[in-house]
Amino acid sequence: MGFHQFFLRRLLQTVFTVWVVLTLMWILFRIVPGDPTMVFIGSGRLTPDDIQAMRQAWGLDRPLWEQYFSYLSNLVMGDFGISFQYRRPVLEVIWPMLQNTLILMAPGLTLAALAGIGVGAWLAWHQGTKRDSIVTVLSLIPRSVPVFMIGIIVLMVFAYWLQWFPIGGIRTPGFYPETPIQKIPGYDLAQHLALPVLAAFLYFVSDPLLIMRASMLEAKGEDFMKFARATGMPEKQLRRIARRNAVLPVITYIAIMVSFAFGGQVLLEVVFSWPGMGSLMVTAVSFQDYPVAQTAFFLMSVAVIVTNFFIDMLYAFLDPRISHA
Repeated sequence: MGFHQFFLRRLLQTVFTVWVVLTLMWILFRIVPGDPTMVFIGSGRLTPDDIQAMRQAWGLDRPLWEQYFSYLSNLVMGDFGISFQYRRPVLEVIWPMLQNTLILMAPGLTLAALAGIGVGAWLAWHQGTKRDSIVTVLSLIPRSVPVFMIGIIVLMVFAYWLQWFPIGGIRTPGFYPETPIQKIPGYDLAQHLALPVLAAFLYFVSDPLLIMRASMLEAKGEDFMKFARATGMPEKQLRRIARRNAVLPVITYIAIMVSFAFGGQVLLEVVFSWPGMGSLMVTAVSFQDYPVAQTAFFLMSVAVIVTNFFIDMLYAFLDPRISHA
């Protein structure tokens, strides 16, 4: 099978997977006990006529199959509906939170992936040394601790004891720069971003590091590496060949990490009072805000599925031995 046929087949599989995920999420949210109008009924402000009018406005009085096809047609048109809770278009509710989450998670996960690949390859090349043992053990410590605990420790050290950074939030209310450094664009945001990014980096770096180390050790023992070494190839070139062949499993794991970037880390956002997708999804589920919850989970799922698609395409470039069958 040629690359173009492989690309088309994987594209169709990706579209089908997105549709299946979308359908399953729609069903799961509809079988959850309760009714979104109950959130407002509990306040005692709504009469039965008001409740019925609200259900009609939200389309909750129609049959489920009609709601489903209406949702699909609106989705194709880019209309994700109106939030039950905020009474605004869903994208207006989600977009600022998604931006905040990407601002928080993207730097932390990117640094974790790059550092994991580099340090993991270095440890594998120095297998059995004290440095290898020490760094490997140290990398496991933050991964074995809950992410909120890492966040609390980081806050205690850098915000409370040293007082180098703010204790939380995304911006300082009424911030006015007083020094030339503070006048740098984005200074206040960077101050608030430093600690949560550090916590995310410490929590996620061990996975790509250990995966890269294990994959690099396996690549070192392959026959092509023994042959290359026997030909007298320089050490630097040997490392580059082994690193290129060992990086594929890490790239696969990056697809999983993308889900964290879009979904956010609820506990991390709570510790640092960061308004993001994680806290938004929890609130949407609690209030049975179907449009917001469905769209949030849908975007997170699409991000993972599409990332896997591009990784499959990238595999063919990184390793020509991979078949398109």
